[in-house]
Amino acid sequence: MSVRVKGILLVLAAALLWSSGGLGIKLVPAEALAISGFRALFALPVLLGFLQVRHGGALPALREGLRRPVLWGAAASYAVIVVCFVMANKLTTAANTILLQYTAPVWVALLSGPLLGEHVRLRDWLATAGCLGGMAWFFGEQLTPGGLTGNLIAIVAGVGFAGLTLLIRVNQRAWQLETGSTLAMDRHPVVAVVLGNVLALCIGLPWMLRTAELSPTAWAVLVALGTLQIACAYLCFTAGVARLNAVESNLVAMIEPILNPLWVALGTGETPSTNALAGGTLILLSVTLRSAWPRREPA
Repeated sequence: MSVRVKGILLVLAAALLWSSGGLGIKLVPAEALAISGFRALFALPVLLGFLQVRHGGALPALREGLRRPVLWGAAASYAVIVVCFVMANKLTTAANTILLQYTAPVWVALLSGPLLGEHVRLRDWLATAGCLGGMAWFFGEQLTPGGLTGNLIAIVAGVGFAGLTLLIRVNQRAWQLETGSTLAMDRHPVVAVVLGNVLALCIGLPWMLRTAELSPTAWAVLVALGTLQIACAYLCFTAGVARLNAVESNLVAMIEPILNPLWVALGTGETPSTNALAGGTLILLSVTLRSAWPRREPA
């Protein structure tokens, strides 16, 4: 399996796990910052265990990461994603949240040139336009002028998603120039996600402490949101994004807003409209064609 194919499959796995987030958040009767804090709390053991087993110890990896400012930037971007995503889901519709968060490829396309020197080709812009057009079609009937605060927070989550993608790539480039090694491809992104979860936990702690008693079902959902929807998903994503260019990784992850309504339909009985099916088809085509487009750059 080529490095690029492996990267695509890893990002697809992350999108599958992420897609359960909207439904899970709606099912937990707690404040947004408490939910984001609990998700981070339950995610940390999985991430630290991965560093311990896969990379020869969590503490050495964390000490190395703490000395790299770009990883702190990636950690802050990650914290912005997970906190703002929960807040937006509580303040506006899930459709608004997912659509506005997935403006991330636009920010990546605009910034990958200055930050990474990656040339954004016409096919990248066409695929981005196709995905954004498909999502507008997909959610067009559901978008509302209300929930302005939630909508703005969802856009901030999109900026955070773009920042995480770009800064992981910046760190990878810098590490390879410094050492000639690719060891940072898997280790450093996980360190950034660990640090980001620590930040999210600190932000949510006051709301976690005053959370009313939750049912066993709500706790089970929170555990799943932390261990699977956050920890396992980001382990897949950070490994995948290191193997793809920045625009492509975000485009592949756009499968998430197609899967999200499927879980909502199974969990609540809601079914997508004809417009949703048409928009979803356009997104799938855009992602599939861009991912399958032959690359002519040197290896």
